[in-house]
Amino acid sequence: MPVARCDAAGRLVIDAALERGEAVVLPAPSPLAYVVAAKTARAVNHAKGRPDNHPVAAWEPRFERLAPHLALDEVERRRLGWLLGIERVTALVPQARDAATPSWLAPAARYGMALLFGVTWEPIAWLLERHAPLFVSSANGAGAVPAIDLRQALAGFGPEVWVLDGDALRDRARPHASTTTLRFVPGRGWEIHRRGIQDTLRANAGRSDYLADVLARADAALFQRPFPRRQDGRAGRQARRSPPADRDGPALLHGPRGRRPRHHAA
Repeated sequence: MPVARCDAAGRLVIDAALERGEAVVLPAPSPLAYVVAAKTARAVNHAKGRPDNHPVAAWEPRFERLAPHLALDEVERRRLGWLLGIERVTALVPQARDAATPSWLAPAARYGMALLFGVTWEPIAWLLERHAPLFVSSANGAGAVPAIDLRQALAGFGPEVWVLDGDALRDRARPHASTTTLRFVPGRGWEIHRRGIQDTLRANAGRSDYLADVLARADAALFQRPFPRRQDGRAGRQARRSPPADRDGPALLHGPRGRRPRHHAA
């Protein structure tokens, strides 16, 4: 099977595969699962055995490129940057209506919302510097669980897909899974859109209300606000009950006229 190590030779292999327009499977920092990424949404979907136009997430760590295309005020933009870069969640956010969607963001956009993946990590920083923006999804075939180690990543993809082995860089004793997905709804604020590893770990530790906790931590870091024992207002809203997540991506959003489009998978 095509396995690349996290060394200079492995970088060359992964770099060349991306330059050829192929999808590659990449490790993410613990406790996140592996992901599959490419320069086109078509390559990601082909690797996963899905239709070419299936939505994917945009992976653009340079937040200044994202911000002009999002319908968020300055406070919410700063929160979003922290949520993507520090908390490493996936985020579903409204697009700006007064500007055309750029081509590099279009495959991650549906019905005025864009799905964003913002994970940065030193072992793959070189890759993002050279190739971002990328398109990304969970490292699994349609209907399977996301790969949490090299063995599962190899089992989930064909021999044409290179896998970057990051197992030695991850804490394999910890539970791993796909990211929690948060959604910003104008007039309501942040909600949990799809359950994932971040909120699961908090629940498993006997603590509840992940949404209130993560927003309070974001505000404490960004605005020097004291970390409150009890949250009020939008940042302290109880997380809304989210629809059940499928194994291949976030729960669906309602589209126009009540239709339920196939929405973003990360």
